[in-house]
Amino acid sequence: MKLDISKMEPLHGYWQGDLNCVDLALRDLPSDYKRRLSQSFYPLNADQINYRIHDDNLFISRKIDGHLQLIVFNGEQIYMIGRRGVVRTGLPCLETAKSILQKAKVTSMIAAAELYAQRAGGERSRVYDVIAALADDKLVNTLGLAFFDMLEIDGQSLRLAGYEVVFKKLTELFPHTGQAHVVETLANRPKDDVHYYFTKWVEEEGSEGLVVRGDMPFMYKIKPKHTFDVIVVGYGEGANERKGLIKSLLVAFMRESGEYQIVSKVGGNLSEEQRGQFFNLLSQKHVDSSYIETDNEGVALHMVQPELVIEVGCNDLMTENTYGKPLMNNLVTFENGKYSLYNAVAGVRFISPVFERIRDDKSNVYEDIRFAQLKDLVYLAEEDLNPEELPQSSLLLREVYTKGTKDKIMVQKFVVWKTNKETSDAPYPRYVMYYTNFSSGRKEPLQNEIRISNSEEQIMSLAKQFIEENVKKGWNLVK
Repeated sequence: MKLDISKMEPLHGYWQGDLNCVDLALRDLPSDYKRRLSQSFYPLNADQINYRIHDDNLFISRKIDGHLQLIVFNGEQIYMIGRRGVVRTGLPCLETAKSILQKAKVTSMIAAAELYAQRAGGERSRVYDVIAALADDKLVNTLGLAFFDMLEIDGQSLRLAGYEVVFKKLTELFPHTGQAHVVETLANRPKDDVHYYFTKWVEEEGSEGLVVRGDMPFMYKIKPKHTFDVIVVGYGEGANERKGLIKSLLVAFMRESGEYQIVSKVGGNLSEEQRGQFFNLLSQKHVDSSYIETDNEGVALHMVQPELVIEVGCNDLMTENTYGKPLMNNLVTFENGKYSLYNAVAGVRFISPVFERIRDDKSNVYEDIRFAQLKDLVYLAEEDLNPEELPQSSLLLREVYTKGTKDKIMVQKFVVWKTNKETSDAPYPRYVMYYTNFSSGRKEPLQNEIRISNSEEQIMSLAKQFIEENVKKGWNLVK
């Protein structure tokens, strides 16, 4: 668990580096822990408390709006690892934690804490307050650590221990206040207390929410319901006996520059009558689109004229996946009656989205459906929305074969290209082969396969193999 500080750089009064600064065994731990934690959370809003929570003997914690960190102490050094792999040491709050642990004669520890800004008067910290403090050597002293979990202590694993054991160990080590403290938690409480402390801590004092743990293997994350005004840009239709009913609505915010940022598909809380009414309305509003969005079964949604504004509620918002990578939203334009994909940008995902109501008083203008509605809830860095200019691809092979009878036509197409983008955008492979197989008499007429490689020799060999295996007697090369 040794930290190699020689691989770190001084920054605003502390040291910062990446995962190369820590032992190999620790490098996957932050993302693994975040993924396990995310899978354990069950999001609720206040209206769901009474009928969703059935346990007693609960641990009720005040949720802090900060940055999740794993705190590693090896007896001599202490450092934190963020979920995106940023390693920091030398922060005053870490030094405070180190002093506490050394005084308690702890030899090693791995624990989880929220790094947050300790604001005057107990005012609620926001994620962007943490970012501001980390960027200013005059503010780093305002950062605090609120410990809420412990994975290891003195070489003993607590990963499978019940929370009662974990919380007892945390409170034995850390005080309830100061720069390094245990998160405010009420232990062994009845379920009736959950609603009381939600009212007190969240509604009256403005905290982000509650985290409630009981005997179940999951935790309840309880926040106020968030509501947003969004515009409907598409819809999915039910199948078979559900045909003619809305399955889900595709909704978006508007950016200040006029693009629509797709954020969610919403189907919850719609009555059968509303599903029929929405279908009757939206099925008359179809428009062309070169942008395709699908439902959970892979069926393309119908894109519609951006006219209908609705209010959507959700229990929570996500800005990252379980690996700590930003979630991406598609940006689309609507010009001359047609949608087109414009770019993909870091965005959000609604957790448990539901339809609330139609907003007849709102319309398709930035002031009514602005993306900035998210500003006080999540941190999203300012970015240039314009798509980056990337090099054009180079075509290496294109062959099209046809075969037909009186009532059937079949087409096979083989295309290979060099992307020329592998150095400017890491996700791009160097070479791509795309195979299309169309048969008008088949249940699924269009089938596609794709292969990628960083070797021209390999990709051309794959293309030759595909052609030899699929183009038999009777096929005619047309191009």
